[in-house]
Amino acid sequence: MKRRLFLQKTTAGLGALAGWPRMSEGMGIAPPTVVVPLGQNPPPDNYRAPDWLRYSRSVYFEGYCPPVFPQVKDFDARRIVELTGEIGGDTLRFQPITYRALYPTKLFPVYPELGSRDLIDEVSRECRRAGIHLYCYCILAGGWDRAFANDPRFSPYMLHDADGKPSGEGGTGYGNVNQIMTCGTGDAYRQMIRKLVAEICAHDTDGVYFDAPSGYRSVCFCDSCRAGFKQFSGMDLERLRNVRGLEHLPDNTDMKALSAWYDWANKLTEEDLVDLRKIIHGSGKFMLCHNGATWRPGSFHLQYRYSDGFMVEYSEQFYQRLLRALMGASMARPTRKLAQTYMGSYDVAANGQPAYVRPWAAHCVNLEDGDEIRMEGFADLAGGNVPLYCNVNRLLYGVGEGSTEPVKEVFALMHRAEPVLKDSVPVPYITIVPTAESLELWRTRSVSWNMLMSEGLALVMLDERISFDVNPNTEMSADWLRTQKAIALCGASAITDQDARLLADWVKEGGALLATYDSGLYNGNGELRHDGGALREILGVDMKGEAPDPHADTFYRITQSHPALGEYHEGKMVMADAKLIPVTPRPGATVLAEGFNIDFQQNLGPAIVVNQYGRGRAIYVGGSLEAQYVATRVVSLQRMLSSMVRYLRADAPMPFSLAAPRGVYGILRRASGGDLVLWICANVGFKDATVGRMRQDFLPVPNVVARVLVPEGRQLKSVELLRANQTAGFTMEGAYAVITLPAVHIAEVLHLRFA
Repeated sequence: MKRRLFLQKTTAGLGALAGWPRMSEGMGIAPPTVVVPLGQNPPPDNYRAPDWLRYSRSVYFEGYCPPVFPQVKDFDARRIVELTGEIGGDTLRFQPITYRALYPTKLFPVYPELGSRDLIDEVSRECRRAGIHLYCYCILAGGWDRAFANDPRFSPYMLHDADGKPSGEGGTGYGNVNQIMTCGTGDAYRQMIRKLVAEICAHDTDGVYFDAPSGYRSVCFCDSCRAGFKQFSGMDLERLRNVRGLEHLPDNTDMKALSAWYDWANKLTEEDLVDLRKIIHGSGKFMLCHNGATWRPGSFHLQYRYSDGFMVEYSEQFYQRLLRALMGASMARPTRKLAQTYMGSYDVAANGQPAYVRPWAAHCVNLEDGDEIRMEGFADLAGGNVPLYCNVNRLLYGVGEGSTEPVKEVFALMHRAEPVLKDSVPVPYITIVPTAESLELWRTRSVSWNMLMSEGLALVMLDERISFDVNPNTEMSADWLRTQKAIALCGASAITDQDARLLADWVKEGGALLATYDSGLYNGNGELRHDGGALREILGVDMKGEAPDPHADTFYRITQSHPALGEYHEGKMVMADAKLIPVTPRPGATVLAEGFNIDFQQNLGPAIVVNQYGRGRAIYVGGSLEAQYVATRVVSLQRMLSSMVRYLRADAPMPFSLAAPRGVYGILRRASGGDLVLWICANVGFKDATVGRMRQDFLPVPNVVARVLVPEGRQLKSVELLRANQTAGFTMEGAYAVITLPAVHIAEVLHLRFA
């Protein structure tokens, strides 16, 4: 469709945007055509995202650095697209909206030297010529070049302080820009974004991507925000005069008003996504979002449901990256969305900078690729995500000795093995379930460690070679629970009554639950429960309150031998958590261990409790062995948690095992056709985690032996090594196929074909 005709059609359909009916005198954004309660699925439409999107080999062009910031004279669309194809990408994420716009517009600051150039058009023509898909980056709120703070065309969009003046908030951004923040909750800015997206959609592209909806917001005191907040909450915004956001809350913060502000801001984010989705889908394009802000305090935790796909935030450590990839894939799977994760040289903070560099200086174009790129890409794929390579800017300048071979290999494996890898699902022995409500403990100034503890159990499962999945409670339903055998709640602080009932029904019918620390101690609003906890009947304990200050030299002393504790028998003491939730056992529950302080010979109360609930069983750990394991890697913590998981599965056979040193991890998945795929990632080598984005050297691991359980009634036909692109021999030992690999360097992928 011609751009002029599209804009005419779009603005007519949107009621000319600026002339929409008003919600109040202070708000000019119309409510969505279909009013949807916050946190529900978006209204249905007739749009269907293209099938290629979910398995796209995407390359990221960074718009906050050269060749488009601080000037555009070196921009070469043809070379960018050529490099995308050379490394094996089939999709380009182009960033035309950052501190300035890269196409002619009166809505957003532009470069004087841009003239009549339209860089979206330039890139689009080259992408179409090369057969590369294209989508464009946009923002819902963020930072602009401070040079435009006093420009009358753009000053209404700026964040305002409590005195009604443009705020000085901002500071150094990518590319060392001196930035000022925008008002993402104000009427003027939100109207502008709708018009801006319509302009982007008028170009010949495939989709639009939003950077972190609900992620870059601060309290703004402009007239529009004051009126909108007053209408929503009945409160005067002046109550938050001393607050900007959750990062640094003064002691006298009005928490009731701040909670209402975040509820209001999340409601606006949902309205924005509904309207923007309508504009984008109406143009025949898909909508993607950065999803990093979804799982943060104060955000709109279900925003991922409104887009056709999302990007899971970057993580350096393998177990953290895998956990987030598995979780993102679980969020995307029910509605067949795209889930992707960064792979490569993107600098997300001060990583790689010596200590004397202040303020931090992002090097977005000079971080060279190495073997860690392969590991990052393989981890993304093993978790069910697809990698997004960051970034093509580095390749434009030919900096240093960095090779493109790592990303080429990852993309080549994706392309060659697409029929096997695409739509594969984990084969979990246990599933970790983080809860979105745990992120809301900030409302009562409490802190949840749900994600840290979930990461800890993931690391234990990797070290123990126990197959696991990660599924957030936002995708937990009765139907989904019926497919699960065992679930872990790792410090899942806040649980709603509805989720507690779902879990109770599931355990009663034979499910198995592991819960640690403060799981269920708070309600869905982050408020401390005084009824013994949401899971009291399932776990067999009444929680009496929050954990007291930690005790040094605290251990768990086993009071009763039990299969759940494996080799740890009565009288044994093991390293444990120094913090312990005070609990009272309920009738029928069995205390297996107590907290014990050896300094004062003091019993600190029940620490491990096992309980039978209906046909199911549960284990409660009063501290967090999993968080302690992240910090110490003490083997007794690993073995004890492993024993608990094995007990919960009632000695069900392990889906796979590995004979290899610690650091060699396995992730088992089932292909859509019923075959099995075992990822073996040898994360063995040197990396100083305190340095930041340091290169990692991986060591080859010899003689790795994999044993994979052959499903009952199936016959193994062959084993293919997908990375090596060759077949492998195997033998059968009972129900297990045994494959010996002479060496694994970084990773190998075993494809087990069944007759």
